[in-house]
Amino acid sequence: MTNRTNLSLPLKVEKKSTELVKPSQRTPSETLSLSSLDNNPLDEVRHASVYVFEANEKNQNDPVSLLRKALSELLVYYYPLSGRLVRRKSDGKFQLVCNGEGVPFTVAIASPDLPSLNYIENFVDEVALRLVPEIDLNYESEIGDHPLAMQVTKFPCGGFTIGTALLHAVCDGLGVARFIHSLTELARGKREPSVLPVWERERLARKIDNEPARVPGGAGARASLLATSPYMPSSDLVTEIISIKAGDIKMLKDTLVRECEFPKESFTTYEILSACIWKSRSRSLKLDLDRITVLCIVVGIRHVLDPPLSEGYYGNSIIDVYIELTVRELHESSISDILKLVKRAKKKAYDKRYIEQELINMERMIKEDVKSGEVTDGLLVMTDVRNIGLFGSMDFGWNEPVNMRFLMFQESFKNMVMILRPSKRDPEMEGGVRLVMTLPRDAMVKFKQEMDAMMHLRPRF
Repeated sequence: MTNRTNLSLPLKVEKKSTELVKPSQRTPSETLSLSSLDNNPLDEVRHASVYVFEANEKNQNDPVSLLRKALSELLVYYYPLSGRLVRRKSDGKFQLVCNGEGVPFTVAIASPDLPSLNYIENFVDEVALRLVPEIDLNYESEIGDHPLAMQVTKFPCGGFTIGTALLHAVCDGLGVARFIHSLTELARGKREPSVLPVWERERLARKIDNEPARVPGGAGARASLLATSPYMPSSDLVTEIISIKAGDIKMLKDTLVRECEFPKESFTTYEILSACIWKSRSRSLKLDLDRITVLCIVVGIRHVLDPPLSEGYYGNSIIDVYIELTVRELHESSISDILKLVKRAKKKAYDKRYIEQELINMERMIKEDVKSGEVTDGLLVMTDVRNIGLFGSMDFGWNEPVNMRFLMFQESFKNMVMILRPSKRDPEMEGGVRLVMTLPRDAMVKFKQEMDAMMHLRPRF
């Protein structure tokens, strides 16, 4: 396990211009409702992505011009993204006002060159976010917010990055990846996206009933039950990228399979890392032993529905599943025991009855305006974005991107761990993963010690 922090070379970004790119043709003028999952009151955040392209000496085209034109053409199909997201006063739900106003499109220049910066591989999110445009996050504004903004940043070497900022209420990570793939398709000359987007938010919308909401452990009144850490709140938070090689994961996986009651049962990398990180983080933060700690697992459900969601659906199609233990129970449990809880929780998320209950409960939470508590020390959210960008070629003249990063804005940092693929520029990490997470500085040192012990099968785990 290796650690990646900021390089000594600074990333300098100068934003040159911002314009509104409108759809190239007239689009419908209407107001669209969103799904129950889109309106999740615990998920009112932004997410961002950065795709890194290295220079191609054979291509003399301007990527900015190509992408600006492609964006204008793509917004004919994704026209809701050129409108405004507003909150309806009557019930607090989101709507998209489709007015064709356009998407903020920023052009920037940066230095030094991408090879010197290791193609953004070593920069933590708070630095890499300079390659992403700013986007409003004021849901109470009467004029609403742009749901999407884009930025193309050019480097002296001829390489560039495509950065997006998108409100989570409009789409999830899979939807973002589908949009970017379609953008590069049009940029390389296709007349329309290979997969046409569909709205269909009504498929995941449910009506409210009179039952009280079931609130997860890290939110609402139950937030007071969450364990706290003596390190928090902290003015000395650090965000690091921790690399775990494929060999370490395989060795741990083989050992855990032998330890479990069902030797033939296989465990995914996501499941194993969720168990290891939950326990290591809890120890490193020195959480109160007799309060609860909550692991939130994010599970995609688009293939579970009957019929499955259309391939072009770009709304939220993920369900959160929560596991609650006292900190003492977590510490006394083996990794194999925790692993079984994780697998059981994932299976529950694939049950159609559970999904239906969660959609109805989401409506209850919206009605009760459930919010996360101010103290979230004992809450851990695990999200895996390794496989959401694999939709075919993204080569529109500069070969495939050499790196792709999904980034977390500051409001999501403290209780979230994101699992990423390694960069294609690092052959030693093939098959491995990168973890991006934030902890108080002293807790980060302890966390890496705990994870290193687990990865190398030392006693205590």
